[in-house]
Amino acid sequence: MTAAPPVFRQLTQELLAGVTGRFGGLVSPTEPGVAAGLGLLDDLGAAQCVGTWRILVAEGSTVSAGEPIVEINGTAGELAAAENVVLGPLGYAGGIAKRCRDIREVCPAGLGIACGGWKKLPAALKPALRAGLEAGGVTPRLVAGDFVYIDKNTVRMLGGVAAAIPAGIALNHGSVAVQVATPDEALTAVATGARIVMDDTGSVEVLHDIDDALSRNGLRDDVTLAFAGGVQPGDLAAIRAAGADVVDLGRAILDAPLWDLHLEVEPA
Repeated sequence: MTAAPPVFRQLTQELLAGVTGRFGGLVSPTEPGVAAGLGLLDDLGAAQCVGTWRILVAEGSTVSAGEPIVEINGTAGELAAAENVVLGPLGYAGGIAKRCRDIREVCPAGLGIACGGWKKLPAALKPALRAGLEAGGVTPRLVAGDFVYIDKNTVRMLGGVAAAIPAGIALNHGSVAVQVATPDEALTAVATGARIVMDDTGSVEVLHDIDDALSRNGLRDDVTLAFAGGVQPGDLAAIRAAGADVVDLGRAILDAPLWDLHLEVEPA
């Protein structure tokens, strides 16, 4: 005999089913942080019954512990649902934004910060992550505008750097960026038309050698040199000194803790 599928009950909604009237509540943080992801609330509200709300702070603003950021009004069931729906995205985006700002504070002058790791996250998290990056002042892309990014696996499948760069240029979608692992690959990439070179080895020594090779061959001035690979905030000064123009951070940003938020319902 096939077992019956489990029945999932919304117990809180059952408890509140007989409660009448409307309630108000305030979303606030337990610690200082950065407001981010507020623009996501409209889509969240359209998808689930979580009452109506009024945003009390600006996107990207610095918020003190206990300072209300969102006011929510609705039935008892809507307020209970709002606690499950609203806090997560705002807490996640806010945590990312705070981590980005902390990293920017220790970033040397002249070094750009990007976070390309957003592409590896589940689709449901990407809007909140990108909101957090924007509020924190970190770009999700190496450079502004259109460009063609050719990762190391694509390079291999195209037959090497010398073949990959012309293929990227032929797409007519802006500058070509390519992952390299050695100074020789970097020289070949720039000589065949690449304008963005990404050293993703995680080795500052390799980065220095690539920068030196490009400079000695008169190819450095027209190239954006990017670096990635397990980078932590404490590495940024050495990375800049080794020649990088932009650094791509992954887990150093993506593992940011949630901004701790709570919803306090006002007495009826």
